[in-house]
Amino acid sequence: MNLQHHLPRPWRRSKWFWPAVAAIAVAVIIAIVVPLAVLLPRRNRKQQPPTNVILPLYIYPLADSTWSPVYDAVSRRPDLNFTVIVNPNSGPGSTPYPDAHYDAAIRRLNSYPNIETVGYVRTGYATRNISDVTAEVAVYSAWFSNASALAMHGIFFDEAPHEYSPEAVEFLRAADSFVKSAPGLQGRKTIIHNPGVIPDARFNGSDVDITVVFEETYDKWQDRSRSLAALPPTRGAYSIMVNTVPTMSNGTLSQFVNSLSDLAKYVFITSLSVDFYNSFANDWLDFVGQVPA
Repeated sequence: MNLQHHLPRPWRRSKWFWPAVAAIAVAVIIAIVVPLAVLLPRRNRKQQPPTNVILPLYIYPLADSTWSPVYDAVSRRPDLNFTVIVNPNSGPGSTPYPDAHYDAAIRRLNSYPNIETVGYVRTGYATRNISDVTAEVAVYSAWFSNASALAMHGIFFDEAPHEYSPEAVEFLRAADSFVKSAPGLQGRKTIIHNPGVIPDARFNGSDVDITVVFEETYDKWQDRSRSLAALPPTRGAYSIMVNTVPTMSNGTLSQFVNSLSDLAKYVFITSLSVDFYNSFANDWLDFVGQVPA
């Protein structure tokens, strides 16, 4: 069809007619194609699920600056949630309340809305007397009665058993139940079990919120990642902690963190090979910067 036959005569005679039509056509194409070119890659790009940093903070806060790497990380990433494990002395310590150094440091931790503090309790792979374990939970619970700013929001049970026995299952069931009923623990009273490996499924009781299914070196992660990928797809119930991580570029580090995030909601990595919960690695802030929120 000849478009000129359907237009007014003045338009047909105008020397600007065809250039104007061409300009309009180009504008329409740009308006349609450019937004699609921008949007489609974003839609095709994999969206990482939200992830929490889980931080075993076993460093005595001798000075205000001792825990500065934590405060710096939390301030830089207000969009990211942190679960911080407070461990005064392989447990709450021998006194009813934290000493002056811990008192000030815990208050500051709890002042950040994106930090959840949990207290450390060792179970000795279910060999400790259950009354000793619940007594330590009770100490953490009582911190709230001293000051609400000292409240813990759950318990991290270290050295949790992973090999099934009826006694071990009952041990953890009793410990978990005590946590959920502790009046001074705040929030959802998060319960974390740390066997460091995938435990027998019979340990997955109704009260446990998070299980650390890997706590080992980067090299061992390479060997075991396939078995971890075979876990049921309930990443919100899992934590992964990797130490002795080699130096990586930001791109490689991001890929590694994302691979952990695919499997577990709660992650921690460090380049340190010894005392990795008693000091901050040089890559601490790099790691935090790559965690998807």
